[in-house]
Amino acid sequence: MPVPVLLTFDTELDGDIAALKTLNIAVPATYFFTGKFALAYPELVDTLARAGNTIGSHSYAHPHLPQISQDALDSEIRMSKTLLESITKKQVVWFRAPYMEYDERVMKSLKAQGFLYDSSDSEHWEAQRVLTELPISDIRRGNMLASDYDLIVEQHMSEKQFEDALKELYRSKSKLGQPAVILLHPKNAAICPNAIRNFIDFVKKEGGRFVTADQYVAETQTQKLSRYAVWVDFSKETLSPEYIAANIARTSITDVFLMAKDAQGNYYYGPKSANNMFEKTLALLRQQVPTVKIHAWLPALSDTQALRKHHTWAMTAQNGRLSANWMSPANPEVATYMKSTITDLVRNYKIDGIHLDGLSYTGHDYDFSSQSIEAFAKSQGLATKPTLTDLLTKYYNSWVNWRSTKIYDYAATVGEAVKTAGKSKVEYSAELLGERVFNFTDAELSGQEIPLLAQVFDFLVPSVEISGTPEDRELIGRTMTSFRIKAGEKPLVMRLVGPSNGRHISQESLSAIIDLLSKGSNGIGFSSYHVIFGNQVGVPFLDEQGLNSINRVFGGQGLKPFIRPSTGSLTFHNIPVLPGGFTMLMAVIFNMVAIPVFGRKADQHHLEGIDAVQEQGKIRWNDIEQKVRAGLLDGTSSEQICSMLRSYDARGIHQNRIVLVLDAISNPGSPMPRLYGVVSGSREWKSLALKYFHEVCLLGYAEIDDRNVTLTPQGWALLERARADGFDVSFWSFIESRLHEAVLVQCPLCGAENITHFFWSSYECSACGKLQRLGESALVSVFTPEGSLLVKDTVDLV
Repeated sequence: MPVPVLLTFDTELDGDIAALKTLNIAVPATYFFTGKFALAYPELVDTLARAGNTIGSHSYAHPHLPQISQDALDSEIRMSKTLLESITKKQVVWFRAPYMEYDERVMKSLKAQGFLYDSSDSEHWEAQRVLTELPISDIRRGNMLASDYDLIVEQHMSEKQFEDALKELYRSKSKLGQPAVILLHPKNAAICPNAIRNFIDFVKKEGGRFVTADQYVAETQTQKLSRYAVWVDFSKETLSPEYIAANIARTSITDVFLMAKDAQGNYYYGPKSANNMFEKTLALLRQQVPTVKIHAWLPALSDTQALRKHHTWAMTAQNGRLSANWMSPANPEVATYMKSTITDLVRNYKIDGIHLDGLSYTGHDYDFSSQSIEAFAKSQGLATKPTLTDLLTKYYNSWVNWRSTKIYDYAATVGEAVKTAGKSKVEYSAELLGERVFNFTDAELSGQEIPLLAQVFDFLVPSVEISGTPEDRELIGRTMTSFRIKAGEKPLVMRLVGPSNGRHISQESLSAIIDLLSKGSNGIGFSSYHVIFGNQVGVPFLDEQGLNSINRVFGGQGLKPFIRPSTGSLTFHNIPVLPGGFTMLMAVIFNMVAIPVFGRKADQHHLEGIDAVQEQGKIRWNDIEQKVRAGLLDGTSSEQICSMLRSYDARGIHQNRIVLVLDAISNPGSPMPRLYGVVSGSREWKSLALKYFHEVCLLGYAEIDDRNVTLTPQGWALLERARADGFDVSFWSFIESRLHEAVLVQCPLCGAENITHFFWSSYECSACGKLQRLGESALVSVFTPEGSLLVKDTVDLV
């Protein structure tokens, strides 16, 4: 694949004038000048700028920037930038630090003074996250920097060896079309002028091209959007396949990623599935939107159920603890298991792609299994198994490179299964964390070495969490450029993860994001079906106007009319719950669920107003939930709610809240947004949820590492026992919401309005003073008052 080659010159010495004449560079290049040099030789700077080369700053006097004061630092940056811009009559936005030395203070000062790009890091050891980084290339995975100083001066290479090293760099970059960024100092490069000339001729013969830094960035922004994707997560809640297909049919979505199996090991297809949601949705999409590409979405290395049966598959921590959720990529049995799953999916279902997420280590603490360490020792030719201390010191660089290689090997092995089973017609993709592209320590933690992984997949999916603020554009831009540098010409589909704080994305923010992605990405995707179509516990962060905007980018027209599907089950969709036109997509409710016995009082003699259905042991709480959401609740239903709430004592409420937290942790992703959504808009509930989350961890039911919170065996045992005893997360969410709500009722005698809550079966009218039954009163409204503890006598005991 053709390679863009960037010759970059750090120019600061008087002798560089003669050296540049000797080199006689006649191809586009990038020159980083010190202010002092530019002041002494303005004609040269002007000539090179007029020729179309990129001009960048190399400070003013070439000091060790981290060692000088803030005032001196600001002066160094300002004087150099001002001088270069006065000579070139162009904005100077590129910087390279003297000696490649900087700290965060330096980068923030550069940003404050208008710099956009930096080129002070080496490819394998990137560290800064403030500016967009164009790293200097390395050779052989960080063993040598592509620099004349490193190769000629330090390595003492001959001119032929220097030329061969540059050609080796080019060939390695040609696998993906990555940029080859070469650091040259005119005085050093002039020692081997023929090597430079021969390399230039070689690149041209190979079909490569020489570009400036500005030209390269411009090239990365000439991509074309061809994919509009959405991820459908069946592990979050019950969804209706009919409504999924109907909603997607309205749009110009090109790719749907359907969850086939979740991180807990739950299948959504085949005989192991409880509901076959994958199969049903796949069939409806094929029927209603035949042009859409459908990708089976699976976790690459997470399968809790499999690890319960195969403990030897688990990643191992430094202290010997086995992970309950993460499988080792170095274990060949794990790859065999995954290949079997992939083969089954590809051969038995008409899918267009296989998509992996979680293709990483859970942190640097894993995987230190004996099997992995022995394999590492063998790969390095070590006679004995290295100690933990040796791995983290003496062999550290080799160890982290080997870990990344194991992730690559695993992905490649699974990819062969995709290719074989799909007869090379099924696409293979993976999600990679966008936030882990800027710093080499993140790659060490995850094992995701993008230049390696990009060789395996048909396209990559960098995920970026957006906040709904102006900073989103900068973050997305830096992420795209960093991925493009590392992945070369490999297509990128940017997956946007909605704001964790529930913030709605404004039309202005969305338009800016779409504009940016339409230039630098090959596709745009959304983290979940819920965030663009909504669900029963929140609202989508995109409104109809936003969906229309995206649709026009891909289809040239707005959304198609929504055609309500006909389903055989009771469903409620798009019920208004908030002012301003927000709507909520309700999940399909299949069964009327009995009140769980988990945590209930043994004696029921105090219950009042039990109707015939209740006397049979069941209350149709789903019907009541529908009435609450529609604002149609009557006195009889209110009394039924009261009976349900009063069937739980303080201990029962406490137990169910503990299990609610355990259930949230057992599902993939962060548990807190899921918990906060149980009682939407209540700050009081958020505080309670956080309190119970901490309690679960303190009781030893869950453990937290640097990336995840997972259940311990004790936590799983309690959760499974509770489920066996009848705990149902949907029902308890219904109960919890009622505990936090107040009701405005009208006295049947005097007509005065009174505020009470569902927990009390009667109230004293504030106007006439008469004691009235809740069931005999007309309800005016139901609401969640902030800062008010609705069932104080009960909750305080909990």
